[in-house]
Amino acid sequence: MTEGDLLNTFIEEAKELLDKMVVDLLELEAKPGDMDLINNIFRGMHTLKGSASLTGLNDIANFVHHSEDLLDQVRRGCITVNDKVINLLLTCTDLIGEMVEALGNDDVQVKNEKVESIIWEIKKLLKDQTEHTPSEEGSLGDNLHNFGTGERCYRIKLDFNPNLFETGTDPLMLVRELREFSDILMVAVNYTRVPDLYNLDPELCYLTLTILIKTGVGIDRIKDVFIFVQVDNKVEIEDITENFSDNIDISLSDKKTGEILVERGIVEEEDITQALARQKKIGEILTEEGKVSREQVQRVVYDQHKSRAVKEKSTIKVDTHKLESLMNSMAELVIAQAKVRELVIHRTDRSENEIMTALNSVDKRIRNLQEDIMKVRMVPIGNTFLRFKRLVRDLSREQGKEINLEIRGKETELDKIVIERIYDPLKHMIRNSVDHGIEPPEEREALGKNRVGTISLNSYHQEGNIIIEVADDGRGLDKEKILDKAINRGVVDEDQELTEQGIYRLIFEPGLSTSEEVTETSGRGVGMDVVRNNIEQLRGTINIFSNPGEGTRFKIKLPLTLAIIDGMNVKVGDEQFIIPLNSIVEFIRPLPEHIKTVNGKGEVVKVRDEYITLSRLYKLFNLKGSKTDPTEGILVILQDENRKLCLLVDEIVGQQQAVVKSMEDNYTFIDGIAGATIMGDGRVAMILDVSTIIRMAVN
Repeated sequence: MTEGDLLNTFIEEAKELLDKMVVDLLELEAKPGDMDLINNIFRGMHTLKGSASLTGLNDIANFVHHSEDLLDQVRRGCITVNDKVINLLLTCTDLIGEMVEALGNDDVQVKNEKVESIIWEIKKLLKDQTEHTPSEEGSLGDNLHNFGTGERCYRIKLDFNPNLFETGTDPLMLVRELREFSDILMVAVNYTRVPDLYNLDPELCYLTLTILIKTGVGIDRIKDVFIFVQVDNKVEIEDITENFSDNIDISLSDKKTGEILVERGIVEEEDITQALARQKKIGEILTEEGKVSREQVQRVVYDQHKSRAVKEKSTIKVDTHKLESLMNSMAELVIAQAKVRELVIHRTDRSENEIMTALNSVDKRIRNLQEDIMKVRMVPIGNTFLRFKRLVRDLSREQGKEINLEIRGKETELDKIVIERIYDPLKHMIRNSVDHGIEPPEEREALGKNRVGTISLNSYHQEGNIIIEVADDGRGLDKEKILDKAINRGVVDEDQELTEQGIYRLIFEPGLSTSEEVTETSGRGVGMDVVRNNIEQLRGTINIFSNPGEGTRFKIKLPLTLAIIDGMNVKVGDEQFIIPLNSIVEFIRPLPEHIKTVNGKGEVVKVRDEYITLSRLYKLFNLKGSKTDPTEGILVILQDENRKLCLLVDEIVGQQQAVVKSMEDNYTFIDGIAGATIMGDGRVAMILDVSTIIRMAVN
């Protein structure tokens, strides 16, 4: 395993541990005395510290160590679990997450001030619990100023030769020998020269020590301790007693400025905490200076996150039974391939049927192998859902609301790539539900509702797709308000007739928000259009159902996987396109009298008493040499939830499975194209994005 592999393994493990700790912390908040939860969180933090140390990530290991100290006191019963403790531990997990994120991303930086701020809060909390506990040994400062007759203070610096161990010398033995005639006030170990795990040689010494002692013996006695190491190692002994005659407190050297200011009563602890926390991100600074708008920053961050999600390496934990099934399918395919090869080599007059039978067997085995591979890529969506508990908790507290998040369908499995890319759209929808959907407790009680609002997440399989529903029992959507806002912004005409679903879908238009006030999370009209675009890029659809005063429900339909689709191969001119099979209703060849032109809507086709918009695929992509008369070509009737479209193509080539290839590495995003696939003859065919095609045609 290379150093890069080790780092990637740590990042993956750290994220899993942090996600689990956050879930356990939120559960601990509801069950403060649950020792099993406390021990689980402590073990997770301890494991994370060990992994960070093993990987050579000393900054992370050091911060996790402070977090572990706090958890240890909770585990021992010295600190009671309350809101303050939970909030601080959640802040610790957030900061550790940022530090882990920075390992794989040069654009992410964690400021030392932020780390010190949290460490300060941990130390303050630990101090508050122990400040009344008497100390048997006394503080370093007390010992330094309480000199007996003839006692002096010395600082000893030891910079060891890397080959120290070859001489049989143990640094700890030197410290023990000093203890025989002096008080050891401090031993500081500098381990900055310790290399990472791959370059670590256990037979070499990488440490330097700084030792502070108080003794009544002379300096020659101290030098005798190091007589056998002073030749090959750097030994410095300095008498610093005079520092204390001038009331210089050497104990201050290891303290932060803020700690000293508080100890001397110059400022309060709260002042230091607020000062350390007063940090701004680059986007906030540029927004305040008027260099960019808040909306521009939000869009850049969203695009950046999406790009990283594609670029990031990810791993999947696979059940061994799935791997065994995969290997069995592979073995059967190898056997079938060998049979075809044998028949081709020893071909006889009657071998043709046998070859076709063998090829069909190969085809079946490939199908089985494909299904097994798909199962390997499938992971439960529950872990993604559980991450939103923290989001709902924090947002509801910020806004003074009481909200419960209900989760159902955690065991539903979905392609890991889809799960990773659906997180941000779901996050924005939940933010909107908290911000605009759920009413404040007093308002809910006045309406006869439970003061605690409910947001629910649900997932289930339906007709070869996965359905994800985000619902709340809040205000619901105001159709008249949405329509008025859309008319005022010129999104729709005043006399345009829209169905209920059509009105609700207006909230996906850029810049359209019915919120009266702007908050940190929403209300600027930025986001829902991005939500729709991201879902459509996953070849999914989204519908809205709402009742005023009762709540709103978003229904998202997604394919189980993005890797392979069942599609229909159609031809337009010299080009071939793949249309996802689950978007096709039927094929027709219309009569001339069924084609009409309607003012404001363009061409429509009458299909069994229903008028459907007509669009020509060759016009959408500026293709030549295709059929222009709908009565000579084929109309493919497409459906995306409640919207339909008649798409003109030249001919139907046939049904086939298509392996979806991304085009983002070589091309920018192309409206109406979901990806590409390689045909049997080696040609490339574009895969249509039906949702976008329908929207392009209607617009």
